Amino acid sequence: MQKVITWGGRAALLVVFAVCLVGALDPHYNARKWAPPADATMHIIYGYLLTVLSIAALPRTKPWLIGGFYLALGAGLEITQIFGIVSGTFQTKDLFANVAGVLAALAPLALAKRKAR
Repeated sequence: MQKVITWGGRAALLVVFAVCLVGALDPHYNARKWAPPADATMHIIYGYLLTVLSIAALPRTKPWLIGGFYLALGAGLEITQIFGIVSGTFQTKDLFANVAGVLAALAPLALAKRKAR
């Protein structure tokens, strides 16, 4: 698992570095083209905040359980939209945005645990 985290981190670093470099060197760079829609941004922020604040509020609960709960909740709400139980429409980007928010909250904990070893 350690190798997966290390190589995954290296791959992500290279992608982010390349995007930053292209944006920095392109005099006609269009930031709006790459910005996520407001709805997806909101899903990321809520996934992140719900996870972080729940971890702070429930110190005896494992953070991974909290993250798993919010991943299941986000997926469940998106699926219920397919059947019309909850208002809105199912959107894959919302599902991925929920996952991104939760993972952004859990990533520092995984890295800290890895560093502690």
